[in-house]
Amino acid sequence: MFKFFFKKNFFDVWDNLFHVIACNLISLVVLALSAFLCFAAVSVPEGDLARNVCTFAAVAVSCILISIFSFAEGSNAADVASFDTPRFLDYFKSVVPSIKDGVLFGLLSALLAGIAFVSIPYYFNMYRAGGTAGFVYLLLAALIFWFIVITILALQWFLPVRSLMGNSFVKCLKKSYIIFFDNPAFTLGVALVNVLNIVLSVVTLGLVPGMSGIIITNTNALRLRLYKYDWLEVNPDLTPQERKNVPWGDLLAKDRRIVGDRKLRSLFMPWKQ
Repeated sequence: MFKFFFKKNFFDVWDNLFHVIACNLISLVVLALSAFLCFAAVSVPEGDLARNVCTFAAVAVSCILISIFSFAEGSNAADVASFDTPRFLDYFKSVVPSIKDGVLFGLLSALLAGIAFVSIPYYFNMYRAGGTAGFVYLLLAALIFWFIVITILALQWFLPVRSLMGNSFVKCLKKSYIIFFDNPAFTLGVALVNVLNIVLSVVTLGLVPGMSGIIITNTNALRLRLYKYDWLEVNPDLTPQERKNVPWGDLLAKDRRIVGDRKLRSLFMPWKQ
């Protein structure tokens, strides 16, 4: 299943390359503005408290801006994952409807960043200071660390859940954790694909796959994974062992036919097909 997901996602991004680049250009502008805000906040000359408050505010605003414009691409990513054609105009039409969830998700992201960069160093330094409670501080730092890691992995599913299911913010958050704990290996695999996406984005200066490509990746992954839950819904009497044996060959048959037997060389040397 994972191999087909990787193949389908690659060709989906390639077939919609101009749309992906156009959306990524907007994302780069948003990222540049966010970076400017953060650097300006860090440069505030007044005392540590004022600088810290300004820095957190800048991070929060940056996370909100990035979230809103990322969520605006959600419907197009759902179209791409469903073999439909994305529309650049729909991207702009989706900006305003994305504001509410974008603000909430941005604040959540900023809160997680604050916890990660404040709490973990604090408890770790308390552990290094020694004392009878040293182990407790180390345990707290470890618990917070793994909470952050699990939450980051789970939040990969947030935007796809919102785009494909149309749930509210709270339901999207809840389902993100459910999907993670039900599919930890697959979630980690998608995260590794996104690490590759980030590396390629750095190489291409954010043009490909960029933010849009990462959103398409996550949406593709969830759309294919939802076949499993459709199968479980029509087979409610399966034993726990039978539930593990998902017939991916049958569930993905239609998608495989649509994608076809495309090869990588067909992208660059179509005359050899």
